[in-house]
Amino acid sequence: MIEFLAKFPILKRLIPSIGIRILRLFKKNRGYFKIGKINFYLDFMDPIDRQIIIHKKYEDDQVLFFRDQMDKTSFDYFLDIGSNSGYYSFYFADKFKNLKIRAFEPNLEPFNKFQKTLNKNSFKNIEVFNFGLSDEEKKVRMRSMITHNYIHSNSIIIENFDEVGGKNIKISEATLKVGDNLFNFSEKKLALKIDVEGHEIHTLKGLIKNLLKNKCLIMIEISNEKFSEVNEFLIKNSFRKIFKSKYRTDYVYTNF
Repeated sequence: MIEFLAKFPILKRLIPSIGIRILRLFKKNRGYFKIGKINFYLDFMDPIDRQIIIHKKYEDDQVLFFRDQMDKTSFDYFLDIGSNSGYYSFYFADKFKNLKIRAFEPNLEPFNKFQKTLNKNSFKNIEVFNFGLSDEEKKVRMRSMITHNYIHSNSIIIENFDEVGGKNIKISEATLKVGDNLFNFSEKKLALKIDVEGHEIHTLKGLIKNLLKNKCLIMIEISNEKFSEVNEFLIKNSFRKIFKSKYRTDYVYTNF
């Protein structure tokens, strides 16, 4: 019903606010939603999930560009770092049947949604882990926004105490591990999606051995204030930028 109503321009802008009220009233905001061939476990209260439910797609320009690049060669692994509820993992698992997928999500709420989707469908090439990737192994605190009494699934690692405050903030704990301690790929073709809300440079540094020993295609969200640092790091290590999203601070780099 929601997807049908979204086709009408006059209703499109009203659907999120109306949908939130109605679904909360009847306690039907979360459950399985059919997106293409996949039964996703999503929550209409979550801004990311809501976009997927309404539009049947998510971040389409970069997804299509990345898919076109992956069509040109046969990749061995897809690392979904900051996977949230798993849209990218399931999208590429469906498109590339022989692709081995490793997903990482430190936030327990979206990790649980990912796991429910995985259990509901028949994918055998996906593994998901409830920790994030960084350049050192440690426990951290993360902060998430709260709207309409719902805790958003995208979280930011707290790097100093000044970032904690606010009554509409939820603080949670998470585990980070070093990518190079988990993988030792060599002469493989790796596709990576990195969406770690400002932690990009640490994630990349923790994977540097694998990035240097393999052919890699990287889709990465980089905040404007951290772009120079991340861009310089990638260029220094023989990567070049081949794509910038028109709508978001998302980029694609490659060392092919």
